Amino acid sequence: MQTLIRLYGIVCYGFSMLMFVGFILWGNNHLGWLGLSGLENFSLDRAPTLSGSTAILVNVGLLLLFGIQHSVMARGAFKRRLEKLLPRQVERSTYCLATGVVIYLIIRYWQPVGGSLWQVEAPSLRVALESVYFAGWAISIAATFMLNHWHLFGLQQTFAGDDPDAGTKVFSTPLFYRLVRHPIQTGVVIAMLATPDMSATRAILALGMLIYVAVSYTH
Repeated sequence: MQTLIRLYGIVCYGFSMLMFVGFILWGNNHLGWLGLSGLENFSLDRAPTLSGSTAILVNVGLLLLFGIQHSVMARGAFKRRLEKLLPRQVERSTYCLATGVVIYLIIRYWQPVGGSLWQVEAPSLRVALESVYFAGWAISIAATFMLNHWHLFGLQQTFAGDDPDAGTKVFSTPLFYRLVRHPIQTGVVIAMLATPDMSATRAILALGMLIYVAVSYTH
């Protein structure tokens, strides 16, 4: 059983990280960097195929799915119910698996709406904004390691045995956490706003993520 639990944790971690990297590249139209054929069909700013109102409804639905999954699965009542079905050690891994699935659905089914808020032409400024975009995600990732990356993404629990939360209950404010309350979300805010090409499609994504971050700050 323990071997299966560990394998489950590794698979969930790997899938969630793959989807996270995919989202980072997709969020600024860089999935093409992977060099895989067919990825142009998943581009954030591909040509619209639905009417504007229908596309917006689909996108809002995907954002709501993201928010609901994150908030519901983080609640104690849901965790207690999940523990009746699965071992306690895989609760966080299952959360990460579900997050990865939702991110995939966003990448796969997000609908372009056309239009643009701004488009930067100067090469040097484009590079600067792209750098800030990736710096935002780097802040988010670094912040997970300042706490306990392996616990946040479920691997520690699946390998810990009897006490999956061992060593995680000590309150601390390392580095970024001395500056802001939620550096992970702060990095997301930076990334969502830093782009040389703020299409209307991307603006909907950014607005939805910023609303989610604002709500999470109040809890």
